[in-house]
Amino acid sequence: MVILDVVIIGGGPHALTLASLLSNPGHELSLSSTCMAPKGPGSNRDPSKTKHSGGKKKRRRAAGTSLEELLAKPEISERIVSPQLSLRVVDSYGEWTTLWESQFSSLNIPHLRSHTLVHTDPFNKEALQEFVSKHDRARELHSLPDRVYILDENAFFNDMRLGKKERRRLHITSTLRKSLPFSLPGTKLSVDFFKDQVKRYKLDKVLTKGTVEQIIPVLDGKHDKVMGQRDEDEAMTVTESISERSKKKVDYFLVQLQEGIILKARQVVLATGPTRAQMANIPSWVKSIGESFPEERLRHTVELMHHRPAAGHVAAASACEQQKDVEESCVVCEGGQRVMVVGGGLTSAHVVSIALKQGASHVTWLMRKHLQLKQFDVGDVETLVGRYSHVEHGIKMDGQAYLRQFYNERSLHKRLAMIHQARKGGAVTPEAYIHLQPYIQRGQVDVKTYCQVRETSWCYSSQAWSVALSNGERWNGDMIWLATGCKLDVKQDPLLFGVIKEFPIQVINGWPCISESLQWAEGCPLYLMGQYTALQIGPHAVNLAGGQAASMRITTDITRRLQQDLLKVSQPSGQKSKTEEYIQQMKGLLWL
Repeated sequence: MVILDVVIIGGGPHALTLASLLSNPGHELSLSSTCMAPKGPGSNRDPSKTKHSGGKKKRRRAAGTSLEELLAKPEISERIVSPQLSLRVVDSYGEWTTLWESQFSSLNIPHLRSHTLVHTDPFNKEALQEFVSKHDRARELHSLPDRVYILDENAFFNDMRLGKKERRRLHITSTLRKSLPFSLPGTKLSVDFFKDQVKRYKLDKVLTKGTVEQIIPVLDGKHDKVMGQRDEDEAMTVTESISERSKKKVDYFLVQLQEGIILKARQVVLATGPTRAQMANIPSWVKSIGESFPEERLRHTVELMHHRPAAGHVAAASACEQQKDVEESCVVCEGGQRVMVVGGGLTSAHVVSIALKQGASHVTWLMRKHLQLKQFDVGDVETLVGRYSHVEHGIKMDGQAYLRQFYNERSLHKRLAMIHQARKGGAVTPEAYIHLQPYIQRGQVDVKTYCQVRETSWCYSSQAWSVALSNGERWNGDMIWLATGCKLDVKQDPLLFGVIKEFPIQVINGWPCISESLQWAEGCPLYLMGQYTALQIGPHAVNLAGGQAASMRITTDITRRLQQDLLKVSQPSGQKSKTEEYIQQMKGLLWL
């Protein structure tokens, strides 16, 4: 059996970025700030205007390292030079970014929450803008709202752009609102861009349809034992295992698929994230329901996200038939039903909207906290990035200052606290809220904040739910939807059981403490992407910008390993600060 250099598990946007890098060794990556300056499709920048504009901005940036100071520095470029890798990407759907496309369709998501300069092409910062221009699809770009008025008494606008939380109006100048880089790409536009990237970099040839069941590390030398073959009496404590782990080294991994196929790889990248159905976050009150009940009356939104068309259907069906298939699979309720949606994130808002569209007579929207509105899903940190820089206690703060603080922080517990502070739980976009406002105002949607389910029972006679709420009220209805997300606990991820057994690492509240290169542990070249990497990448780890940064780190480390193994070169000296390197990798957030 041939041993592959790299197997990537998952075919989402993060995997697409990484595969583009690994499949194109020798491609030059521009990491200079000059590549971050916005440019509209087909426009030519005038150097004199750029200089004049820069002068104006410089007067506004009195403290810290300004963008103009970065622009004045020599251009930094990186060329990843390595032999052509043998690469395989394994995805359950057999097509790139199909799960994303399914989620967009299932939840009627109109556009992304990332602007046009944050995307999956690692070689061209303006690739999405150029795609828009080339195919004349500017109409599919969504502008940020001009003004948003929050009328509901339970709503809380979580945005620091106005300086005071209690203000309930968001104003964005028309210049910024109409600026192409500030536009949010429509979902169909984004998916088509992904497909175009796959074609440009010839990535279809590396994709294999299959579902991974387990990852088995095979150790070399004196530790040449496959996971699972040890006797029970060889089990060790975590402390002893970590000590022993330093002596271990993986020779290769066995990646076992449900279809019976086994792949061998020197390095494996897990790019799936904790969004699989078996990791759905189910509230404790669900497990306490005493009676048996129809399963179709209590569902989790993860079911909507993982619907798959019948085998061969995608290729054979027309676009219209596919859309009809998706709509039929996304039945949230029947006409006239009373629906409860539990959760306060954007997914919950989409489910409320779909229920109304499908004829729900009334929707109760239940959430533990206030209804939180955020244009982006990283709250106040996003406001620190780029245009929303501000002064705190006389110190000028911007995105670079925040990221520098995060990357310089050695305590992973403190980093986790920073992540929680940045993300602040689920939130709804202003656009989604505006859409639901009329229903809220006329009482068809009842928003219950700071409220939870205490007890639930199923009534056979009325064929309905009876739910006791923490505010003392009781809800009776027909359908309950859980929009409670997925639990992040690396120790509960079935794909990682074998790796954890051989290479136990520190885990903080479910978050794995992996290396800066996103490698699981020394001697174990398994790499993680997505939310699992937050303690190293930062609060944006799950977003497209985080995918860009993670791809750079993983590619750099794999290339280094190849150079050391094949070319026998030593680690280059005089490297720039890791902190500054990591900040540059988050260029999708710092282009302003």
